[in-house]
Amino acid sequence: MKLFHISDLHIGKILHEVNLLEEQKFVLEQVLALADLHMPDGILIAGDVYDKAVPSAEAVKVFDTFLSKLAERGLSVFLISGNHDSSERIHFASQILQKQNVFIKGIFDGKLEAIKLKDKEQTVSVYLLPYIRPFDVRPYYPEEEISSYDQAVRTVLSHTVIDETEVNILVAHQFITGAVSSESETVMVGGIDNIGADAFSMFDYVALGHLHRAQKVKREAVRYCGTLFPYSFDKNEGKKSVTMITIGQEKEISVDTFAIHPRHALRTVCGSLQEVLSGESSEDYVKAVLTDGEDQVDVVPKLRGRYPNLLTIEFEGRKRAALAGLANAEQIAERAPLELFAEFFEERSGQKLEEEDRQLVERMMRELSEGGEGR
Repeated sequence: MKLFHISDLHIGKILHEVNLLEEQKFVLEQVLALADLHMPDGILIAGDVYDKAVPSAEAVKVFDTFLSKLAERGLSVFLISGNHDSSERIHFASQILQKQNVFIKGIFDGKLEAIKLKDKEQTVSVYLLPYIRPFDVRPYYPEEEISSYDQAVRTVLSHTVIDETEVNILVAHQFITGAVSSESETVMVGGIDNIGADAFSMFDYVALGHLHRAQKVKREAVRYCGTLFPYSFDKNEGKKSVTMITIGQEKEISVDTFAIHPRHALRTVCGSLQEVLSGESSEDYVKAVLTDGEDQVDVVPKLRGRYPNLLTIEFEGRKRAALAGLANAEQIAERAPLELFAEFFEERSGQKLEEEDRQLVERMMRELSEGGEGR
């Protein structure tokens, strides 16, 4: 038996004001083409279907088309909600869709139940665990101490009865300790959402979503499949692929990955303005990191002439100068908040704060300060 594993589609995502729907449709078509080639029995979709809890109508249509094409191919679909999704929206019509072998778990209802996937030789039990937080779990287990994400997941799994003679697969959307994260994810400060990989020892394969890099965690069968499209310029995102597991005799599971090729990749070009402009032109989405120490005039039009899909610019020389001038917290404390904000704005946008905007920010800061004093 063969199963595809994908996650973190983030349909409808906007990256630096660019809507990525066309890019997402392009990679989803590649998933369908790979399904036609390798003919899996089902597909595991491990959360973050949409980028926002309230997705646009266009984003919903893209996923509806993808889901319909999977159903037309006779694939069983196993789908959970992620932290970016609205649990209720993902869960909608789940009972009706079961008749098309589309199994959806958007809302956590206190228990995990096996969904049986059978062929002539094997029975595979798939368990769907949507993204959960401690407060999602406490109402169902009031006698248990649940103060962390780790305790929440372990409590749910400890109350799950599985048949160890079958192949047992868990689909989950959580952060596992030891995994490599990247800039495009929402990871909690201090690692409070961390869950130990040993919590999943009862499962033969754990199909994870949440992190955007394809990777195993602790053992081969606990895996993030990564995104189908790069959502940041961070090299930690790695190459994009579809993960396929093949379940053999005696519960033997092998893992293969098949490359996904986005229509436009994300690329970083670095150097002085002159060096960057003399580089090879590209239609990729580009981040330009300029190392010139001095300000440049009309940077964006110049760069767009060579890189039409320029998304953002960073001024490395200016950043180094700012860091050198603010070597410690005492120096920062001595500077006016408006001055710091204006410098931050210029560093992030590549443009100086206009006088009208400067006055608006100054007024807002004054009102906030006065409001705080009043309390």
